[in-house]
Amino acid sequence: MKKYTINIHKKGIRAHLLVYIGFFVVLPLCLGLIILNFYLQKSMNETQKTYDVSTLSQIKNTMDQILETTNYTTSMLMTNKDMLTDLRTLQSWNEDYGVYTAKRSISAKLSELESSTLNAVGVKIAILTSEGDLIGPHIQSKTEVDYHQKSWYQEIIKNNRKTTFCKDLSIFFHEMDIYNVKVNQDLYIGRAITDYNDNYLGIILQQVSGEKIWGKFVKTLENGNEGAFYFFNNEKELQMAYNGGDEKEIQFLIKESEEWKLSQTADVQMIKEYKNYCIPVLLKHSDNMIVYTIPEKAFQLEGKGILRVILVLIFMLILLSIATMVYISGKISKPLVYVVNEVENAVNGIIKIQEPKEISFLEIQKLISSYNRAGDRIKALIEHVKLESKQKEKAHYEILMSQISPHFIFNTVNSIKIMANEKQDWQTVSALESLGKILHAVYSYKNGMTTVGQESALLQAYVDIMKMRFGDSFHYFNSIPTELYYYEIPAFTMQPIVENAILHGIHGVTAGQIIVSTLEYPNDFVISVFNNGNSADKEKMEELLKHSEQNRSNFTGIGLNNVNSRLKMLYGDTYGLIFNDSVTTGFEIWIRIPKKIAAR
Repeated sequence: MKKYTINIHKKGIRAHLLVYIGFFVVLPLCLGLIILNFYLQKSMNETQKTYDVSTLSQIKNTMDQILETTNYTTSMLMTNKDMLTDLRTLQSWNEDYGVYTAKRSISAKLSELESSTLNAVGVKIAILTSEGDLIGPHIQSKTEVDYHQKSWYQEIIKNNRKTTFCKDLSIFFHEMDIYNVKVNQDLYIGRAITDYNDNYLGIILQQVSGEKIWGKFVKTLENGNEGAFYFFNNEKELQMAYNGGDEKEIQFLIKESEEWKLSQTADVQMIKEYKNYCIPVLLKHSDNMIVYTIPEKAFQLEGKGILRVILVLIFMLILLSIATMVYISGKISKPLVYVVNEVENAVNGIIKIQEPKEISFLEIQKLISSYNRAGDRIKALIEHVKLESKQKEKAHYEILMSQISPHFIFNTVNSIKIMANEKQDWQTVSALESLGKILHAVYSYKNGMTTVGQESALLQAYVDIMKMRFGDSFHYFNSIPTELYYYEIPAFTMQPIVENAILHGIHGVTAGQIIVSTLEYPNDFVISVFNNGNSADKEKMEELLKHSEQNRSNFTGIGLNNVNSRLKMLYGDTYGLIFNDSVTTGFEIWIRIPKKIAAR
């Protein structure tokens, strides 16, 4: 069989980088990270177990302190002379007022005790008298529960003043309504009350809040909400649980606890059948037991998290090796990339490229030098074309100015002659003055530019002459403010638009109006020419602005297309004529021009 061999020395620089970085950097690091993963998983499991044991010990200490505080406080209450007197009163006193006074006294003492001491440890307290009276802070009632024959009641009587854990006591707190009863989430304790002659007087009922016992530790111990707390009394009866499992799991824990070596020091036990870790611990001065269970898979979640991190690191390492190769190859091609970026960033495609500080290749230097020389030649050609365009525009304007319609002048002179025969001489003088202003303006605009003020004066002279022909069939209003008079504007910009309004817009309209106004902005201004005559749709207006032969002025021969084209050529596509298609009655066109003070 023919063997194929690869000679690395014949490969390019990128192949060398892949081989060297892959075998001598990436591969050893990946193997090291995998080994680190196994070590960290084992270490994390042990750390988590130690942490859970420590935290459960804190819970156990907290519960011991709460029970010691509760036992001490209730013992003081049970031996209080006034309290015993009130309880005996409830047994022997037959008058209603005496019973009422004793109940109020007991309720007040409970309220004071609860608010001063027991609230701090999350304990609620009540008394169940031998006569069935249920007395709590601010509440006295008669219980409806038939409890005398219950086994738990007999056990409390039997244990006398000793602490008896019994979750069945929750029914009495539920009867009093004012307490939030959470079966299996709170701890319920009963202690018999006897006088100095051991006469039975009642039971002290206590509700210990589970949140006070382990509430602040729940978030630190839970992992995916799979951890569970259990509290068993010395008879292995469940008294309280948090996030606990079903009855089958609880019975299994009770059975397994017989094999555990229980003490007041928490220790981790493994239940293989359920694949759970259990941490049991005994309370101080009793055989009551707290158990924290967590599935084995919850510990594995930490390991899986580490594995994901390791995989991410391996992936990032591969990316880093690729990035390194790209960086080195980029250093080699950097001068050429610099030239390409400079060309792409040029606004008009022509820019003089500055030689970079670090140039590795003579060819790059020659490329930059040749490009700059070609750019200089192109710039010179562009300037030459611009100059020729301006000269052509000036010649075109001069031709337009020389094409004022003789027919218009003839009609004007005819009108003046008729007026001279029919009217007074002062009107003839006024008409001649208007004509003189127009002719003066025509032949004085040598460079094709004027001011807003001069254009307004020309427009007024033109309107005066047109009124001679059409009489008072229309009214003309010009509200351009004088502060805009010094801004530059191409000559004969407004006249063709006003002429179009007179001949086409208000033609045949009674009381026609032409209004010239302005809107000023920071960098430009808009001249509005409005008439209340015939309106035009958007398609027709666009057609007029596209074709130079349509709607040509009788006065100058300049059409709306010529005006629009001149403005766009001088100032750019954002300027020119704009048709206001929102006007439904009449016709309005805007002339947008940048602000520039005319040269004097």
